[in-house]
Amino acid sequence: MEFYEKAFVGTAERFFPQPSYLIGTYKDDGNPNFALITFVTFCSVNPPMLMFASRGNKLTRELVEKNKVFSANLVTANMMYMADYFGNISGYEKNKCEEIGVRYNNGQVLNVPILDESPWVYECELIEFKSAGDGFIYIGKIKNIQVDDEIMDTSYGKIDMLSLDPLIYAPGHYYRLSSKVGEVGYSKKQSE
Repeated sequence: MEFYEKAFVGTAERFFPQPSYLIGTYKDDGNPNFALITFVTFCSVNPPMLMFASRGNKLTRELVEKNKVFSANLVTANMMYMADYFGNISGYEKNKCEEIGVRYNNGQVLNVPILDESPWVYECELIEFKSAGDGFIYIGKIKNIQVDDEIMDTSYGKIDMLSLDPLIYAPGHYYRLSSKVGEVGYSKKQSE
């Protein structure tokens, strides 16, 4: 086996490919607010929970802490403009949905805004949040999942990520997936 030398680049945030989500909450005036968050992942299977991390002064953080609920709307490549806008414009200053004509509805189970254009949306109840370095971690129990009608089979390994076309973020850039290269258990099958 050949080994490659590696360079030390420091410990700052450099490169970490991530899925993109728009975290949704309602403002006190009833208007929706969405923020682009790319630090999102599952943290429990039973019960199903996800977590997101955020840093800085954000209206979304304040609203999630106050309202104790949020939606996590998967961003597709077609939603890149909307996601970038929501990630770069402060909710303190504007009604972002009205500004760019975004359509949304209310959650089926929780009082959270749901983006019509997102094909996969989690409705979450805030279970816990805590500080971590210069950021905060929010853990939400998944109370409902809404998916587009075209996504017929949502069981393990059945969702076609290429047709879902999730927007992938890596610091400074957005990407899309181009091909499926394998499946879980591939290495075991090859060694048999």
